[in-house]
Amino acid sequence: MAAEQRHVVSIWRALLLLHRATQEIPPEKRRWEQAPANLEATQALLSRLSRMGEFQPLEDVPYVYEARAPYARKGLVSENEVLMEAQPFSALSHATALVFHDLSDDFPQEFHLILPSNKSTLLPPGVNPIEWDEQFTSIGHTPRSLFGKPIQWHQLSAGPAEIGTSEYRPNGYPVRVTTLERTLIDAIHHPEWCGGFSKVLQAWVEARDTINLDTLVETVDSFGVNILRQRAGFIMDELELTHPALMEWSRSAKRGGSSRLVGSEPFSSHYSEKWKLSINAPVGLLAEARA
Repeated sequence: MAAEQRHVVSIWRALLLLHRATQEIPPEKRRWEQAPANLEATQALLSRLSRMGEFQPLEDVPYVYEARAPYARKGLVSENEVLMEAQPFSALSHATALVFHDLSDDFPQEFHLILPSNKSTLLPPGVNPIEWDEQFTSIGHTPRSLFGKPIQWHQLSAGPAEIGTSEYRPNGYPVRVTTLERTLIDAIHHPEWCGGFSKVLQAWVEARDTINLDTLVETVDSFGVNILRQRAGFIMDELELTHPALMEWSRSAKRGGSSRLVGSEPFSSHYSEKWKLSINAPVGLLAEARA
């Protein structure tokens, strides 16, 4: 566990790590003869080690244990690590992803994660396909809170966890997070999950010089939602971010009941003819970024 910089471990991860270590470590250097055969045996082992003081079950999150033994990483438990162990097919998203990508200096009082579609072929972060086993297919839980903060789990019909997500290792262990580009798109689609629209625009301004425009356009198109193209296109124009796709996006823009920059706010007379979009929120921050 120390080699992977882990501080917590789920039952399924413990089983996988034990099988991996059994193959890599010579028998004379191991504390065990054979790895547990299944999840039930692994849970029994972790329960026994907990009674010995080497592990401690996390109160809020079933089937996840904090390691107290010297062979684990030292330091405080990471919220992101716990979330990945609890639901390894999810991805940190929205306000949680904004903080992860240093696009927000807020301290959100809740966590946001997106879930995969029912037909997902995703594997948990840090797992190789050859290690995967059918007994793991039912793993994954969606606890309601962690360390006193509520967890919001989002099952999205447009933009599940298979689209625009990647594995990152800022602290050694892997976590799945929406990419910077996907995070910005999610923010204009659901600003209410990102601290409000002014926070969304600030994130776009912060990311202006680091956005991969090809990735951004590809991710927007993968959603298949025209209003997202209109909103993203307008913001890109305002920030003077150019891409060949913008011309096609603007040609396909249509007026309609949802043609508002912020979907939850009423229409405004301030209107973008190019993007067929009611600009129903203050956008002066974007103009300031151009200056």
